[in-house]
Amino acid sequence: MTEHQPLARFVADLSYEALPSDVRDRVGLVVADTVGAIIGGSTTEPVRTLRTQYTAHETGEASVLGTPSSVSVAHAATLNGIAGTVLELDEGHKRAAGHPAIHVLPAVLAVAEADNGTTRDMLTAFVAGYETAARVARACQPLADGYHPHGVWGVVGAAAGVANYRGLTAESVAEALRMAANHAQHTRFEAALEGATVRDTYAGMVAPAAIRAVDQAQAGFSGVDDGIRLHLESVASGAVEPIPTATLGDEWEILEGYFKVHAACRYTHPSLDAIDDLSGETELDPETITSVSVETYPAAAGLAEPTPETRLAAKFSIPFAIASRLVHGHAGKAAFEPDAFRADVYELSSRVTVESTPAFAAATPDSRGARVTLNHGGETLSATVEHARGGATRPFDEPRLREKFDSLVSPVLGAAAVDTAWETARSRTATDVSALCEQLTPSAAE
Repeated sequence: MTEHQPLARFVADLSYEALPSDVRDRVGLVVADTVGAIIGGSTTEPVRTLRTQYTAHETGEASVLGTPSSVSVAHAATLNGIAGTVLELDEGHKRAAGHPAIHVLPAVLAVAEADNGTTRDMLTAFVAGYETAARVARACQPLADGYHPHGVWGVVGAAAGVANYRGLTAESVAEALRMAANHAQHTRFEAALEGATVRDTYAGMVAPAAIRAVDQAQAGFSGVDDGIRLHLESVASGAVEPIPTATLGDEWEILEGYFKVHAACRYTHPSLDAIDDLSGETELDPETITSVSVETYPAAAGLAEPTPETRLAAKFSIPFAIASRLVHGHAGKAAFEPDAFRADVYELSSRVTVESTPAFAAATPDSRGARVTLNHGGETLSATVEHARGGATRPFDEPRLREKFDSLVSPVLGAAAVDTAWETARSRTATDVSALCEQLTPSAAE
């Protein structure tokens, strides 16, 4: 296992006691935030219908969060992964250029619940998976043209998390990671732009493949030598770089992630933050805005469709996101639901132009920013954002994340259950995963 030895050894050996205090605190926030996104997305269609299809034929030992249902480990992890993706509110990581948490948590949570495991063991497994996913993602950057990051490198991280939870040896971990990389999906970014909701399934489909890779490694199956690189090289625009392992255990990728309050693709967030800044200075009246111009970096400039017709496509449209934010006063979950697709939003969206400019292009990947300039009643207003809020440079405080959690969880579990759900998901109370999941279902509020 020479080529993957440091990573496999880290995954095999990681214990809760080895996690620094700041990592322990951060993992509680990441889990709570991810759980909130899952519960908030659990009531959407077609997630609800897919759950109904599964529960019509089976019951199981793993919870579908936000619902009273329990199904098989594979189906629970799939449903939770999809639900956590559909709102575009799940935690992400800039250097990974994707979302490690939603790829890892559904798998380790379902496995640990079915095993009657402890919360500490589940959290340790989650960190092992997150650190692996983020580092493998960094080695693959940038992805080849047209690839969406969901469903690609996350399967290796999910396998690492499950392998840590099950206590595999370093040799078996290495085999599991090699084989897991073979299950990377050939995802397409066009799905998001077109509103094809197959994109929402990408992260959810990771868990069953990751769990099976670990099953196979435990049984004695072996992977291709240097399998992570060989299986993932087709998704990278260039060579897959060596996985950065020198700082394992000293520098923690989970501390570098970002949280989202705008329910849209991260590429839209600098522009939406700029609108928030302008709104804080001037009371903006959408009816008096005659034009909005956005200057940003190339990847964001591709999100320029002014008249998206679906929830998903709207979340990948800077013009619509800005217009909905201005009309509705926020860019949260409701700003992208069907009721938000109004004539006045589309009319304003048609007045938004988006372009890539050399200055913002040159600043990537360290800075992914935007400048928004609008004509408001004949007055020119402008705001520049170099770093979107929620990341290490401009972090949210915990009360803001709790506010987001409440907004997503209260409509599903009920207001009376939110305090307990937050404290449990924040990893402050439950000692075992079954008790944790029990507080994240509607029955806990009854």
